[in-house]
Amino acid sequence: MSWSRSLDGFADQVEKDLTQRQKEIAVYALQQIIFGSPVDSGTFKGNHRVTVNGVTGEYSLSMQDANGQRTLLEGMQVIGSISQPFGTVTIQNSLPYSEALESGSSQQAPAGVYTVAFNSTVQRFGR
Repeated sequence: MSWSRSLDGFADQVEKDLTQRQKEIAVYALQQIIFGSPVDSGTFKGNHRVTVNGVTGEYSLSMQDANGQRTLLEGMQVIGSISQPFGTVTIQNSLPYSEALESGSSQQAPAGVYTVAFNSTVQRFGR
């Protein structure tokens, strides 16, 4: 019995599959964060940032996105740029009141946003 594919080809395919899976998980997590975000003016929703292999402290009080579509599209564009597995995808919100929202200060998200999204993502994709 012999391999029907070279080991190099097999390794390349595994790398592609892992990269695709990482993108799928990151997009799902981003969707959960955005759609689970409380909305007043849309500033919190508009300030979720996605980075690959780094973080940012960037935020803008004038950045509003009440329905989250722009934020989702921008985040998906960053996630789509992932070309190799095992990099770190960070989704964050650096607004000064983000920690208070995560601690349940909003009646719209009493259990927070990121914690709920994380738990949902783990439940869907396993550990």
